[in-house]
This record gives sequence, C-alpha cells and structure tokens, in this order.
Amino acid sequence: MCLSNAILIGIFANMFSRTAFYSLCFSLVLFACTRHTPPSQTAEGSPGEVLVVCNEKLTDTVQSIFTNQYRHYNNILLKAEQAEKREFEPSFYFWVERAQAWEGSEKLNPLLIVAELQGKTAGRFSSDLNTAKPEQSEKLKNAKITVYRNVWALKQTVIRLELQEAQLSTDITAKIEAILNSAEKQQGLPGNLAPNAYTDSVSNLIRGNYGFTFRFPPQFRLTFSNKEVVWLSQETQKFYRHLFINIFSDSLLPKTREEAAANRNLFAEKYLKNTEGTKVKVSESSLFPLSFESAMTVGKQQIAVLRGWYSEEGTYRRGPFVRYFFHDKPNARVIAIDGFLYAPDMNRLSFYRTFDLIAESFQLSSQ
Repeated sequence: MCLSNAILIGIFANMFSRTAFYSLCFSLVLFACTRHTPPSQTAEGSPGEVLVVCNEKLTDTVQSIFTNQYRHYNNILLKAEQAEKREFEPSFYFWVERAQAWEGSEKLNPLLIVAELQGKTAGRFSSDLNTAKPEQSEKLKNAKITVYRNVWALKQTVIRLELQEAQLSTDITAKIEAILNSAEKQQGLPGNLAPNAYTDSVSNLIRGNYGFTFRFPPQFRLTFSNKEVVWLSQETQKFYRHLFINIFSDSLLPKTREEAAANRNLFAEKYLKNTEGTKVKVSESSLFPLSFESAMTVGKQQIAVLRGWYSEEGTYRRGPFVRYFFHDKPNARVIAIDGFLYAPDMNRLSFYRTFDLIAESFQLSSQ
C-alpha cells in the first residue's frame, strides 16, 4: 500500500513539476507508513513481572541495574524458609531481554520497560515508541521517564527509561514503582488470567444470589457456598490458593488490627479445616508481619485491609493472606474477600498480586 502510494505521488509530481508538492506528499506517505498501528492482541503475562529490553551490548549492565539497585520489597511476602533472616520477596520481578526479543511474543508483556542507556536504543522497541503517543513524560536528574499505553498489546503499559548513567537513584525507582503499581491496577487481570465462559457463569450466579461481583482467573473453581460464604479454590500438587468470601453484618465491621484478625479466625475456624483436622489461624509468630489499614482505596471504594500470614496448627504449613473488608452500607453488611495461598519453595509474588487485582474488580450490583 505504501509503495503504490509513493508511485502515484511520483506521477503527480512529474505532471505538476513542483518540487515542493513532491516533498510534501512524500512526507505524508512516510508518516502514513510509520505511524503507530493500534494493537489487536491482549497482553499476556504474570502479575508483578516486568520485561526490561535494551541494546544487546547492555544486557549485563541493565540486568545489574534492576537486580542490584532496584531495592523495593513486598513487606508481607517474607521468604518463610529464611524467616529468621527477615528476607522478603521483591515488589516486582524484572527479567531482561535484548532488543531482538521484539521478534517474539515478549513485547506482549503487560508491564514493559524500554531501557536506553547513554543514547543506545533498543531496536524496534525504541523506534516503535517514536511513533506512539506518550501519556506522560517527566525529566529527573540523569534520566527521563515516558509512559505509553497499549503500544504492542491491549492492557499494556510501557515505560521508556532514558538513563545518562548506569544507576537508578532513589527518585527514579520510586517513580517507576508508582507507575507500575498504578498501571497494574488499571490493567486488571492480564490475558492468561482473563475470565472466560465458566467464570462469567459463576459471576452471574454470585451476582444473583449475593448482589455483588468480582473478576477472577479461570484457574479457580467454585468449591462451596451458603448464605455467608462463597469459596473458590485452585489446588495442585505444588501449591494451593483460595478465595474465601465471607458475608456478615456490618455491626462486626472491624476497626482495629486485633478485631480484623479475630474476624478472620472466626470464619476460618468455622469453615477451614486441614487434612489433619486442626485449625487454620492468623499466625501469632513475631516472625511474620501483620498489618491493618482502615481506609485504603481499592477500586472506587475506601475499605479496610488486613495482611499477614496464616498457619495450620500442628503442621509446618503456612502462607500469606490478604483480607479486604468491603462495607455495603445500604444493606448493612460487610463482604470480606480473603485470598490466601500455600506455595512452599516458590515465588509467591504473582499469586499474591493476583488477589489485589481481583479486589480492584469488586463491585456491588447497586453501583
């Protein structure tokens, strides 16, 4: 199409013998051939994982920058096996690829950083951004950060990071952290975790019976439900994770960390029993952090959130959980969405961040 247009313009240019006309038309065709084309595919990837691409000669340097200098950690995801050392998982995982990765599916990652150090560009990743419309741009000391949406895939955020030196200052890492956190919430569940016909049918059932809905990955299956509990779970030989939704009167809405922990223990003791028949409780060990926020913004609401670890009495099994308390004032009730998991010897980040994305999608039918 672009070649045929160029030929036609050449003919018209000869007819009119106007150099200015020829130059103008050629520029228009060049713009038409290079402007950004909207993507048709949805981003695929795991929550919390960020692809970083760079010039092939800079791969080791960029890898070092993001693994050694990026020092943000999740204050709940303590590595249980190293609990005594107080080692936490990072808040985001970064994996670095050369610019040639553009030929593969890597460019469909939901969160992506195009790193350009001292003017060395990242091939097609960089040249494509030259024709894409930026959403925001900010200059910091020795760096420039530009944000783009939906460049190579839908529900995608791309950060162009132009560095003058091979290091990330505190203000740069803080800015990147804020952008990634915000972007992931806007993105929601990526393509490989996107709801399907099964989850839609369960969501319709929940909406009809309880008056609220939320989006969840198709790996979860409806396990149990009654008037005060909706339970979805995924269990494999390597790990398990659960969505444990509790519905109760707002007279029991917790106002303190202790009340929130007691509320979780109340429902856990009633419904959660392990194979040994012992209780599942909020961990009281000082090794594992327990935090409570009474007014955290999730989606369009201010809610209470309890984060910590649970333990199965009489066993060594334990894992992180997060409990979101949504106050349904018109119906004088609370819907607590509780996500918990057991994944020994595994990175828990993508599992745990999935719970946050699910909570972001929560909506009352009356809203």
